[in-house]
Amino acid sequence: MTIYQLQCFVAVAEELNFSAAAARLFTTQPSITYQISALEKETGLHLFERTTRRTKLTPAGTAFYQDIKHIPDYYEASVQKAQLIQTSNHSRLVVGLRKLFDYQSMAKTITRFQKIYPDVVVDIVPQSNHRPLDELRSGKLDIGFFYDTEHSNAPDISFYPLFVMPYHVWMNPKNPLADRKELRLSDLKGQAVVTTDSFESYLYACRGPSLQELMRVGADVSRSVPSLEGALLEIQMNTGMAIIPCLEKAGVPGIARVKLVDFAPVQVEIGALHNSNRADVQMFIEVSKEYYENMMLESIQKR
Repeated sequence: MTIYQLQCFVAVAEELNFSAAAARLFTTQPSITYQISALEKETGLHLFERTTRRTKLTPAGTAFYQDIKHIPDYYEASVQKAQLIQTSNHSRLVVGLRKLFDYQSMAKTITRFQKIYPDVVVDIVPQSNHRPLDELRSGKLDIGFFYDTEHSNAPDISFYPLFVMPYHVWMNPKNPLADRKELRLSDLKGQAVVTTDSFESYLYACRGPSLQELMRVGADVSRSVPSLEGALLEIQMNTGMAIIPCLEKAGVPGIARVKLVDFAPVQVEIGALHNSNRADVQMFIEVSKEYYENMMLESIQKR
């Protein structure tokens, strides 16, 4: 089946006349007849009832027309778009982003990058929590953001530290601990701490305190959820709390956050394939590094 065959079929289906369809496509009637015959043979469909007086669609032909009538237009639009990108020297940069990321800083980073590479389209896509490195290796992502806890030996990928995120205890504002300025693990004794056993969960990727560490201080770890969203619902219902790394300015409305001071913060890194020779990839990394370096310096100066 070819696009031209579909174009011929759509023309005949809309004109209900082989001669008119031929004129519409600037070809001859025998050529249209041949393309329709070839299409019917390939699909096994009888598309038209044709007599000396009229041409009409069969029920199968009507159904087929309704499903494919826009395909020729989509094809032409796709070709035009690709040609525009090619002639304009546009390229695409696919960047993976984690949940609860610093979206404001990411927006500023992209803005700075596109001042240098105005013709590069930056696509932001959700990044896997289970096998984030595989998305770089497969080419699904050009750039990703990672926690230093997610990799130990990946010589094919280059990682560049950006900033650290301290762990916070997220809880309902009604929880008595919500008024504290900081917490230690031992303060969670008797508290229901939501955990996860799903590799796909953001909670799993964060690699916070282990079940053993939480149980050792007397926390209740009987509540398990498959996702971050499930944990947030537990918090909103005041039936549990969660330990999640985040920047000071990050958060969710209606949820209190208290810094956990006796658990090491997580290092956030930007990464790309080691052998990537794309200048736009390297520039995006450099712009990100510079932005976060300046942000950390400003934070230190304000103290």
